[in-house]
Amino acid sequence: GIPTVGIPPLYMQDSSGGFRTYWHFMVGTVTVWPSLLAASCTWNPGLVNKMAAGIGKEFKDKGANAILGPGVNVQRVARGGRNFEYLSGEDPYLGAQPV
Repeated sequence: GIPTVGIPPLYMQDSSGGFRTYWHFMVGTVTVWPSLLAASCTWNPGLVNKMAAGIGKEFKDKGANAILGPGVNVQRVARGGRNFEYLSGEDPYLGAQPV
C-alpha cells in the first residue's frame, strides 16, 4: 500500500475452497465451501448469491480485502486442473446467469 495517499495494502486470498489458514491460530475457524462448479450446477442463483455473500463476509472478517476468484469461464475440455473453480462449466447460458 501507499499510506501517504491513503491506499491500503492488499491482503489477497484464494476463494476456491475457503480462506487459507496460513496462521496456526486460524486452523479450525474457516468454512470449507463447495466448489464453484458444484454451486453453479444447482441452477439456483439465490443459493449461489447466499454462498457468495457468505464467502465475502468470512474473508472480510478474517482480514482479506481482495479475493482471487471466483471465475466465470466456458470449459470445453474437462481435463483442465482448475475447472472446479469456475461457475459456468461447459454451459454458456449457465455461465451468463451470474453476470
